[in-house]
Amino acid sequence: MQAIPILAELFRFNGAYIPKMLKEFLPESFFVKPENRGNPMIWLLGHVVVNRGEIVEMLGGDPQTADLGDLFARGTFPENDPSKYPKPLELIRRYARLVALTEHLLLNSDPAILDQKSRGQFETLGQNLAYSYMHETHHIGQITYLTNLPSIKSLKKKATTFRKPDKKDSTTKIILEGIKSVFT
Repeated sequence: MQAIPILAELFRFNGAYIPKMLKEFLPESFFVKPENRGNPMIWLLGHVVVNRGEIVEMLGGDPQTADLGDLFARGTFPENDPSKYPKPLELIRRYARLVALTEHLLLNSDPAILDQKSRGQFETLGQNLAYSYMHETHHIGQITYLTNLPSIKSLKKKATTFRKPDKKDSTTKIILEGIKSVFT
């Protein structure tokens, strides 16, 4: 199997995972800072959107994410004022558009694109894409973890289909169940 279809599938999986994980959350849950010091979900989600926009740009597409850089790019810090942020649903919609665009660009590209010279710290575009996938997946793991914190879980809509509350879970089990949920 060629690398392009594998990359497209991996990026598509992440694209399906985020909306599924966040569909049960009320808008205010996106602004809870874990332990009053960590990045809230709104920042993580926006950062993932900006990262996916960088992927689209690497593939020659127009990500239309320049307006998000001041809030979500590497090195930015979460704002305490929720009114400065786009609505979570808007970010999820933008992410979905970028997911579809990523898949289209990848599946319609010549496999030689992966060997093209890349900007930044990576020699090839393939290396840059692999890193960007890992980076996005890292933040998706953080979102998964946050969705299960008691301070955030209590803000979920009441009609959820998640596990029974008395079931003891490790972080690994939580993440694996979240991954499985994309396929059900």
